[in-house]
Amino acid sequence: MTRLAPAMPGSRSSPGRTRVRPKLLRPRLPNHPKDALVPALAVLAGVLWLAGLRQVTPAELGGLGLITALSPVLLAAYPVLAAAVVAELVRRRPRPRVLASCTVLGVLLVYGLQPSSEQTARLTVSWLHTGFARYIAENGQPLQGYDARFSWPGFFSLIAFLTRASNAPDATPLLQWAPAVIAGIAVLGVRVLAVAVLGAGRAGWLATWIFLLAEWTEQDYFSPQAATYLIMLAALALVARYLVRPGLAYGGKSRPGRGAPPPNLVRQRLVAHGLLLLFALALAPTHQLTPFLLAGLLLVMALTGRLWAGWLPWLVLVPALVWFTLGAKDFWQGQLSMVIGDFGQVSSSVDQGITGRFTGDAGRTAILFLRVCLTGTVGALALGGWWSRRRRGLRSVPLVLLALAPLGLAALQSYGGEVFVRCYLFALPFAAILGGCCLDALLSRPSGPGAMRAASRVRPRFRGAGPVAAAIVLAALGLGTITARGGGDAYLSYTRADVAAVADAYRLAAPGQTISVLSADATPIGFDRIGVVNQPAVERTCPGYVRAATCVLDAAPDYLVVTPSQENYGRIYYGLSAGWTDRLVSDLLYSGNYQVVFDQGGARLLARADRGQP
Repeated sequence: MTRLAPAMPGSRSSPGRTRVRPKLLRPRLPNHPKDALVPALAVLAGVLWLAGLRQVTPAELGGLGLITALSPVLLAAYPVLAAAVVAELVRRRPRPRVLASCTVLGVLLVYGLQPSSEQTARLTVSWLHTGFARYIAENGQPLQGYDARFSWPGFFSLIAFLTRASNAPDATPLLQWAPAVIAGIAVLGVRVLAVAVLGAGRAGWLATWIFLLAEWTEQDYFSPQAATYLIMLAALALVARYLVRPGLAYGGKSRPGRGAPPPNLVRQRLVAHGLLLLFALALAPTHQLTPFLLAGLLLVMALTGRLWAGWLPWLVLVPALVWFTLGAKDFWQGQLSMVIGDFGQVSSSVDQGITGRFTGDAGRTAILFLRVCLTGTVGALALGGWWSRRRRGLRSVPLVLLALAPLGLAALQSYGGEVFVRCYLFALPFAAILGGCCLDALLSRPSGPGAMRAASRVRPRFRGAGPVAAAIVLAALGLGTITARGGGDAYLSYTRADVAAVADAYRLAAPGQTISVLSADATPIGFDRIGVVNQPAVERTCPGYVRAATCVLDAAPDYLVVTPSQENYGRIYYGLSAGWTDRLVSDLLYSGNYQVVFDQGGARLLARADRGQP
């Protein structure tokens, strides 16, 4: 029962004086037992994940990849965590600390799965990037004419500086957990962007979780594009927070450059402009695509009248153009036709980015189809968010255009067949924001006049349908994403023996000699001796590995690395029978031209019998 403080003589509440409303003393209520439900579910999800975790090797995987080797106990952790998040969000007052803790746990469960269950870092390209950084650290400059990525050396130069400053030989210790760290920072960036666009309410948290659970692209490995993606998210969050009016998610006509910002925001906007310039200067020499994409997104904001200053896209675009013209001259000089050859060729991008990717066995095809389904699900959620906002009279044109703008990349470049993966990745933050609005509509309680009557007309069995549907969507996205991200682990993940075989080849090879692998995409190659030894792949000169032994004997490399991941690659991509690498090794040994100099854990290194100093 609420008590009133007694009136003291001579106080304002005494007779003859103006009465002041007494201060209400609200009793402190004890914690409700339901308050512990969400933390308990989150702890249960973590325990299930740890209990089902085990080490996986590529030799035991097939076309479906990692999902076939995961325990049902571990898989149960994802629906439990999704239920915990939804249960917290449907509270009358969701607790930010609890949601933040669940988000950190979600990053670990989704993006820490492969580093925790596999022996070493995945993806050949991540190992190759450490080799690029090592070359710069040892020589003080990029290697011209070797690889196009050396024309944008910002990331490699930074890693080279850090490794030299720490007296480390290279950056390979960073590779395994780099995806989890990068993905965690990206989730934080999307959270900040969502708060800047939608506010700190429930829709912003749902947008964060859609991004967390739907980022299946695996573009968060140790790479310049991953680093620049984080910079792009930081720039977008900065612009959405300080340089946009009246907001990306709400209506109101405005034109760029019209009016002046409030006096108390002038200093903040000046600082934001300076930071945006620093971001642009960092992007220009680091990645060939991201600064142009950021400039395009800012242009969309300017054309829809959201930017205070319409010249902001040029602030990002000019440094990128200057670097491309001068700093990347070694890349485009003499091969300009290759750079602009795909311009406007959408059909070519579709063939390389979608049709051409559906190759391999039934397991790999199923993984590719799953990725298409995940993309379609996010698109459907974004469409639902646009519709739910439209029904409430809220304009979402800027958000819709920002989510669609990255698709324009398909008309510019095929980007090695990865253009639609990049389109999805760049569109995902804004698609997730719209999707968060869709799920928020499912969880919203009726409000306003007639809300109680509307709620009374809802059948009791359907009142919990919204939260259940939201939890199912989040759980399905999470399970689908871990399946899609691990779909290539039969040939994209490696063992310590695989790395040791390549390292032994680097130790034995003399300058100018050749270290060959059966597939560059299925071997941890390139992390050392860049520009010193040749490192080709047999697959380039021997398509489908038809008469592979003859191809190797004709090329006569000084060393040949054979691993179980290459065995899986041949079976999944080309339908080769099991044991094809064993037969290849036997044929090479029988020829007398090669001998085994390393054999451990299924990884073998063959050396040419008559090798010598070149």
